[in-house]
Amino acid sequence: MHRFERCQLSDGGVVIGDRTNLLHGSSICSHTQTSVLKIGQRVHIGRESTITCINSVTIEDDVLTGPHVFVADYNHEYVNPNIPIKDQGNRAKKDDRVLIERGTWIGTNAVIVGNVHIGKNCVIGANSVVTKDIPDYSIVGGVPAKIIRRYNKETKSWERVK
Repeated sequence: MHRFERCQLSDGGVVIGDRTNLLHGSSICSHTQTSVLKIGQRVHIGRESTITCINSVTIEDDVLTGPHVFVADYNHEYVNPNIPIKDQGNRAKKDDRVLIERGTWIGTNAVIVGNVHIGKNCVIGANSVVTKDIPDYSIVGGVPAKIIRRYNKETKSWERVK
């Protein structure tokens, strides 16, 4: 059973896998007829979170998020300072997308926005803002998010990134 609110479902499609939960107050938005929003199996989206796309957002299996997480493949346009931002529309290039690979944990209040690929089994720290790609097995934090630790497969240990 999925528990969520939909702000819009379009012909582009929303796919939600088995045993996935979107907790109270969460919303998913597919803005155009060609938008594709895919959420895999056994995903847990924390309460009051928002996942929205113009092109594509894919969240693979076994992803966990805290509450108040925001994920979008676009940002607001701001070209003319004489026009309210709310009236200037959204900015997304044709190929912009968000991909969050399997096993990733996204902390409370994290923001993932723009053309972003987060690798598998990553940790996105609470209150982080991710605007660039994050490689597999990374721990990131901050505004903007930076890699703090990476898993070294050879030594089988987490190493601090300087």
